[in-house]
Amino acid sequence: MLPIVLVLGLFGLVASLFESGSTGPANYRPKVASTPQASSAELLYVTGSRVNQRVGPSTSTDVMGVLTEGTQVRAVGQQGGWTQIVSSLGTGWMASRLLSSKGAAVTSSSSAGRILRASDVRVIDGDTVDIRGQDANVRLVGFNAPETWRPSCDAELKAGQRATARLVQLVRGAGAIEFRRVSCSCRPGTEGTDQCNFGRQCGTLLVDGVDVGKILMREGLAVAYRCGRTSCPPRPQSWCR
Repeated sequence: MLPIVLVLGLFGLVASLFESGSTGPANYRPKVASTPQASSAELLYVTGSRVNQRVGPSTSTDVMGVLTEGTQVRAVGQQGGWTQIVSSLGTGWMASRLLSSKGAAVTSSSSAGRILRASDVRVIDGDTVDIRGQDANVRLVGFNAPETWRPSCDAELKAGQRATARLVQLVRGAGAIEFRRVSCSCRPGTEGTDQCNFGRQCGTLLVDGVDVGKILMREGLAVAYRCGRTSCPPRPQSWCR
């Protein structure tokens, strides 16, 4: 029995030595070093008027697209002077100096638009699009393209088809697409109904910072069409000449 008692006593002595090395109370648990966590819950806002989102944390990396002032993004990491963000363009990088946690002053800008992918836009004709997330089709304002639905003549139909095809080309080939919703020029209380623009919404569509209407007008595929506050003038019928 004596050897067994000596062995048990030796184990008890060793255990007491380990316990005496503890630097805290009985319920103390040493802190384990962990990798820095990404600030996944931190929301930031773009402060530059038009800022590139890039594939990597460097100006030498490819541009994924452009975000406009006031766009809300989610910060998921940092490296040097760059912040890794998640936006409608996906996960990428942006210079930290062009981001701010103070969104109130920034988002008050009425020029801020919604950044889209080409797959978010379905072209219906030269001045009407369907945008993912919008409740109705969108009539693009500031210009008028020839009709493809109930055209006045065969020449207008062909011109409308060219305008439609060109708008599709502009959307698919754009590095950045921006949509800005505007109020329709209709009588108060009628927007969103058949009495206003056939129930369509109104807005502008920019590709790489340029209004698509300006491009179509410059190429002879549309004409300027300016509406008043609550009504629009008769549509020009010059396509049949």
